[in-house]
Amino acid sequence: MNLFGRAKKAPKPKISERIHELKEAQEMLDKQEKHLEKKMDEARRLALQKSRQKNKKAAIFQLKRKRMFEKRLNQLYGQRENVEKLINAMEVVAFNAKHIEKLKAGKNELQQAIKEVDVDNVNELMDDINEQIGMADEIGEAMGQTLGNDDVEEEDLEKELEDLQNEEMEAELLQAPEVPIKENKVESKESKNIVTADVLSELKSAPAAPISAPKQKQKHDAQLEAVTAGLGI
Repeated sequence: MNLFGRAKKAPKPKISERIHELKEAQEMLDKQEKHLEKKMDEARRLALQKSRQKNKKAAIFQLKRKRMFEKRLNQLYGQRENVEKLINAMEVVAFNAKHIEKLKAGKNELQQAIKEVDVDNVNELMDDINEQIGMADEIGEAMGQTLGNDDVEEEDLEKELEDLQNEEMEAELLQAPEVPIKENKVESKESKNIVTADVLSELKSAPAAPISAPKQKQKHDAQLEAVTAGLGI
């Protein structure tokens, strides 16, 4: 008893301690089984020995001892089986209990974390982050602006580009090789001479009948046009 007249309650044993005690009992049963098996073998050996010695009563006594040991051994087999089943069940319960404790601890930690985090604070934080990102974008755009005044009109630049292209085309034409055309000129002169000769022969073979002045002038003009067309004038 303590000073207040009450005995202290003994702490409840943990399931792990019970499992340890059962395993110790299991070891004791194993030792007893081995001891009884030796006793059975010894009783059987003595029964055979007494039987060879023609001592029937002693042989029967050893057989009775053997059966007694065998009966006790069968009881131990049943006890050990029950202990093993109980140990297995308690180990499963202990494992589940530890797992449940971990789940409870995780749940409590999660609950505490949720209490510390306010939804309004989270929304305010996200708004602040978006605002800062917007400011960063504005700063980037400002830094990307061209310094100084650019008074050049786009039309002037397009015209200057067109002039450069025309100059390049002219330079390419001047650098192109000349194509020989002597033979073509010779052929054209010969064709002109043939046309002229044909026209003159037609004039000579024309009838000398008199015609009126206007008609004669028109005919002369037509012949002259034909001659000039043949000469390429």
